[in-house]
Amino acid sequence: MTPFRLLLATLALALAVLAMPGAASAQRTHTVREGQSLARIARRYDVRVSDLAAANGLRPDSQVRPGQELRVPEAGVTYVREGQTLSEIAHDAGCSISDLQRLNRLRDGQSLRVGQRIVLPGHVEQAEVDRAASRWGRPRTPGVATIYRTATRTRTRVRLVDTRGRAPRASLRRMQELMRPRGATRRDRYPQPPSRLLELLARVSDHFGGRTIHVVSGFRSAGGYTRETSQHVAGHAIDIRIDGVPNTVLRDYLRTLDRVGVGYYPRSTFVHFDVRDRATYWVDWSRPGEAPRYQRRGEAPPEDATTDERARVGEGGDDVSDEGAEGSVATEEDTEAAAPSAATE
Repeated sequence: MTPFRLLLATLALALAVLAMPGAASAQRTHTVREGQSLARIARRYDVRVSDLAAANGLRPDSQVRPGQELRVPEAGVTYVREGQTLSEIAHDAGCSISDLQRLNRLRDGQSLRVGQRIVLPGHVEQAEVDRAASRWGRPRTPGVATIYRTATRTRTRVRLVDTRGRAPRASLRRMQELMRPRGATRRDRYPQPPSRLLELLARVSDHFGGRTIHVVSGFRSAGGYTRETSQHVAGHAIDIRIDGVPNTVLRDYLRTLDRVGVGYYPRSTFVHFDVRDRATYWVDWSRPGEAPRYQRRGEAPPEDATTDERARVGEGGDDVSDEGAEGSVATEEDTEAAAPSAATE
C-alpha cells in the first residue's frame, strides 16, 4: 500500500470511529465557534443552559468567545442554580429527596452551594460506559432496546427513555403491552410498569451494547407459586435474558443497580429483575413447575447440584424471607426453556 493510500485508510478509519454510536457521548468538551452562544451549545448537546453555565463557572447569560473550551455536563447530572433547593431539583428530576441524598451523600438539612454537581438517578459514570463498550460494544441508539417477547414470538424496538433518561408515556404503554402474559387480549387490563423499571432496563440494554433482550415473563396473575405480593402481579417485574450474555454476568450487573430485586435460577434460562424499595437477591434451585428451593447465604446447594452449578451460584442468596423472593418459575412462558442455551451459563 502506498503512503498516500495508507493515509486515506487512516482518515477513513478515524471518521468511522467518530461516527460510531456513543462516540459523541464520550466527548466531554466543546470548543466555541464564531457566532455560538451558551444557549445554542446547550441545544446541541441537549443539556440545560444553566447546567452548561454552572459546569464552567459561568452565568446563564454569560457571553462566550470563539476558541473558548467548555466542559459539557454528562447525562444524568445537574448543577445547583442560585436559590435552588434539593426539593426543587428532586421535583424537576421526577425523583425523591431521599434518592438525591443517597446518591450524593447529602445529610438532612445540608445546604447546597451554587454550581454544586448533583448526580441524578440513572446516571452512569463515563468510565463504566467505556468499560462496558470495550466488552459488549456500544448501543446503536442509547435508550432504545430491542425486545423479543417469547410469549408471542415478536421482536420490536422500543425507546425506553428520552434524552434526559426519563420513560415517555408512550413507552410505558408499549411495555405494558409487551409484558402481558400469553393468551392476553387487548380487552384485558394489566398494570402499567413503573417508569423506573424502563429507565433501569434502558441502562441494562445500553450496558450490553443494545443486544436483544428476551422478555420471558412480565405480568403474571396470582395463583400457584405466584403470590399476591409478587412484583410480577404488580407489573413491577420481568424475567429476562440477553443474547450472548451469560446469565451469571447479567445477574451480577443487575445487582449493581439501586433498589432492585434480582432472582437467579440455576436451572432455568432467565434472571428475574424487579424494582422495589430495598435491594434483594435470592437463588432458587427449582425447575419450571416445582415449588421454590431457596439457597440462602451460608447454606449448602441441593445434593443433586452439579459442580458447575455450584460454582456459578457461589454463596447463595441474601438472608431474605420467602416474601421477599419471587417463588419458583412455575409459570415460565418461554417454550424454549427446556434446553438452556450456552448464554445461560
